[in-house]
Amino acid sequence: MQTYSVSELARIFKITKYTIRHYVDEQLLLPLKDEVSGYYIFSETDLYKLYQVITFRKIGYSIKSIKELLIQNDHANTFKIAEQKIQDQIDELVQIKHSIQEIIQAQTNTPLNEIYFCEKGNQFLKKIPANLLAEGHVNLSVATKNELVQLENVYYIINRNSSYVSYIVGQADNYDYKLASGTYACKDVLVKDEKSLDSQIQMFINDIFIQSRLLSGNGELFCYENIFKSLAYNEETVFTIGAEL
Repeated sequence: MQTYSVSELARIFKITKYTIRHYVDEQLLLPLKDEVSGYYIFSETDLYKLYQVITFRKIGYSIKSIKELLIQNDHANTFKIAEQKIQDQIDELVQIKHSIQEIIQAQTNTPLNEIYFCEKGNQFLKKIPANLLAEGHVNLSVATKNELVQLENVYYIINRNSSYVSYIVGQADNYDYKLASGTYACKDVLVKDEKSLDSQIQMFINDIFIQSRLLSGNGELFCYENIFKSLAYNEETVFTIGAEL
């Protein structure tokens, strides 16, 4: 039967000799030891055992868990469980990648502090209960507890007298306010606080083109925190202000 040294195993598996010695110290590998030289002598069985250990480590098992696994004779079910665990991790990473792509696209698709035009489908909004509000704005610390309100689905409708009404995204069969499908004039603004947001809203309203549209329509604006754009900034928040054309 062929035998191997620490150096040979390290070369075969492209790992360090320290790692192999660590596995020996943890008793994941039980090689013979040359009484004269003091060197470890690894058999073919040790080689395949090391292959198992490396595979389990790549999957994510701890040293302690691997010790327990190596006592078992059949690992088929272990690998089935590991496959599902890895698939769950892949799915999570794909979702994270999707979110990152949305953040990147949000930064490039629309300019900051400039009015742009876009098409929107019907948006159904549900009024937020008064007990979840503080001075007209959503009290997130309270609202998120009942899992009704999420940061990214809060809308504010601003009427002619500049008062705010708070909404969350609703359903076509359950809503209090409807933003009809059509063309909208929008502006993404970077703000530090409510005062600067109010100032940006007033600047939007004072635009001659927007004024004419508000006068010919219902005079209402919508406003919401643009989460994906906001994630690119530390001290400020991006809000999207819009009006139907």
